[in-house]
Amino acid sequence: MAMNSPYSHYFITHDGAILHYLDRGEGHPLVLLPTYNISCQIFKSQLDELSQKYRIIALDMRGHGLSTKINYGYTVYRFAKDLHELLNLLHLNKLYLLGHNFGGSVACAYLELFGFSHIDKLILIDRSAMPMANPYWKAVDIQQFGASTDATALEQLCNQICSNPNNYFMQVLFDTMVSRDAADKLKQFILNCSDTLPKRAAARLLFDAYYQDWRTLFPRIPIPSLIIGGQASLISPTSQVWVSKQIPNAKLIIFEEDEGGKHFPFVENPKKFNRVVDKFIQS
Repeated sequence: MAMNSPYSHYFITHDGAILHYLDRGEGHPLVLLPTYNISCQIFKSQLDELSQKYRIIALDMRGHGLSTKINYGYTVYRFAKDLHELLNLLHLNKLYLLGHNFGGSVACAYLELFGFSHIDKLILIDRSAMPMANPYWKAVDIQQFGASTDATALEQLCNQICSNPNNYFMQVLFDTMVSRDAADKLKQFILNCSDTLPKRAAARLLFDAYYQDWRTLFPRIPIPSLIIGGQASLISPTSQVWVSKQIPNAKLIIFEEDEGGKHFPFVENPKKFNRVVDKFIQS
């Protein structure tokens, strides 16, 4: 969908950021939040198919995609406030909320700030409880909480993001994000949707995101929730099992690797992914 698409819209936040979003279809709203450094175009298959049954709203978060590249506000909780302002603008009081990885953190921050009354159902994709490892944790804790780095490694990565002119983050992690047999066209599509943040903003946001801890939030989520993970994802499936057990009304779906079960199941296997989401919403 190009910038001049009839589904493409912009709004201005209270602190002056101009944010882009896609709004397509009719029916009960389903709001989609992409992950870190990825534009909302990544949800093309969901916009194409699920908009036949639902009103699909996909947000280019601050600095991402077609949203303006401002130099402030790159924290998870500011992004949650941006989401809140969009929902108020569109007068959405009851909706389904889906967040992919970092987008799941924004969804969690929204729930912390604004409660659960506006959300009918929650879908989290590859969202671990705590990505930053505590050096005193046991191996089982690291697996369950989904910790994937430590403070030293994160600082090094953030510094490299700032100093490298290319899409360093995706270059480092891309092989862990897509299945071995993924088509080149699919890989290029994901790359085309990535590297959308200014470098210093990307580093600041990544640093903030890795220090978020959702372990005390999950048991307090009262709404029906769906946890989606990948058997071969960089976010361990063990962590997704643990998250699903913490949320009282949660269901769990794990995609096998040959089903697109890495980090982008909704891109690699959109047919199954869309069926899973639709079935959960209708249940």
